[in-house]
Amino acid sequence: MKTFQLDRDVLQNFYGDCPENMIEIFSDFLDSYSETRKTLFSAFESGNIHSIKRVLHFHGPSFMYLGFPDVAVAFKTLEKKCLESETHFSLSKDFTELIQIVDGCWVKVKDEMELLKKVV
Repeated sequence: MKTFQLDRDVLQNFYGDCPENMIEIFSDFLDSYSETRKTLFSAFESGNIHSIKRVLHFHGPSFMYLGFPDVAVAFKTLEKKCLESETHFSLSKDFTELIQIVDGCWVKVKDEMELLKKVV
């Protein structure tokens, strides 16, 4: 499984020297994480390629704002694979890997949030 690091340059470009804004975005992500994960699984388990693609398209860009541009690209890559797939079964391995990546992001955002709260 690939791991992704928080890109501090991306965060600096988005939020500058304003940790309060980062805390707000990170907090929103952490608060909605279980619902996001549930939505991803529901779409996949439905077997409907169009639903999977739509959910990936909806959630992927948010990872850019969290400082994970490579994760946003991973969402986009899986979204494109949906266009080439006839069934969701062919996406299983990639989907499972993406969920593991998302789970890893949750841990990294949680840790970063704790550090930011100490600064503010």
